Amino acid sequence: MTPHTRRGRILRGLHALTRPPLRAVVAVGMFDGVHRAHQHLIRSAVRMARHRRGTSVVLTFDPDPQAVLNPAGAQPALMPLHERLGHLQGLGADVVWIIPFTRRFARMTAAQFIRRILVGRLHAEVLVVGEAFAFGRNRRGDMEVLRALGPRCGMQVTPVRQMTDGGEPISSSRIRRFIAKGQLGLARRLLGRAPALYGRVVRGAGRGRRFHVPTANVRLSPHVLPPTGVYAVLLRCAGRPRAFRGVMNLGIRPTFGASPLVCEVHLLGFSGTLMGRSVSVSLLARLRSERCFPSPEALYQQVRRDLARARRVFPRLT
Repeated sequence: MTPHTRRGRILRGLHALTRPPLRAVVAVGMFDGVHRAHQHLIRSAVRMARHRRGTSVVLTFDPDPQAVLNPAGAQPALMPLHERLGHLQGLGADVVWIIPFTRRFARMTAAQFIRRILVGRLHAEVLVVGEAFAFGRNRRGDMEVLRALGPRCGMQVTPVRQMTDGGEPISSSRIRRFIAKGQLGLARRLLGRAPALYGRVVRGAGRGRRFHVPTANVRLSPHVLPPTGVYAVLLRCAGRPRAFRGVMNLGIRPTFGASPLVCEVHLLGFSGTLMGRSVSVSLLARLRSERCFPSPEALYQQVRRDLARARRVFPRLT
């Protein structure tokens, strides 16, 4: 976030908007991952609002419409809601409005969404959307509908050209595929930052203390995961400005008899406790596969080698 960027208001709920913003310029979307294409679209809306001396509004939804309409086929999220909101605020939006997505809301037609929400509630003067934006019941609202209905309602519609990378559109679906395949560099290129895992620090078995390796055991929230293995990472904790360097093991701990999937982050230069804190773990590079060691001592000797290798990686990727 640049030094002059303001932190916008967050409104939660359909009735949280008590009065329409002044000269609203509105960007609408799920914005899962807040990747480079999302960033470009939202910054376009923010610039336009400032030029018009108006209010930039990002309208988004929770949960993801696909999770409501097609739970079995819904894709895992790239980030939890609180992280998404933080990134949206960081782009300079004056207002971020979260509308709960329900089956009842999904029955709203495209015309009703324009008249009731965009014009009726927001008094939107400008709508900024991607060229492929689709909305309303059965996603029948598209750019053609917007261009037909928008001007009739006094709303200018400004399409933003689809951003591409490698000849294909930048999309959350592509980023999910790259992360799942362990192609972190490609995911980073599309996101504009390192992909990350999110969760809460919980109590572990305490083995790290025996070897004087500070370790955060992270209970991950449901989202797309990379292949199991050992990674150089940055751990960030809510409320702390500093990011901690470390090595993450994502796997089943075969040295200790195997277990359900766990996420352990061995931290460099850390003292104190993160117990119970929400954290993000940015994935910088995959160091090796997880493997079984003949003894805990052999494992922790390898952890020290992993930390030494990670130290060489950090200057290139942070």
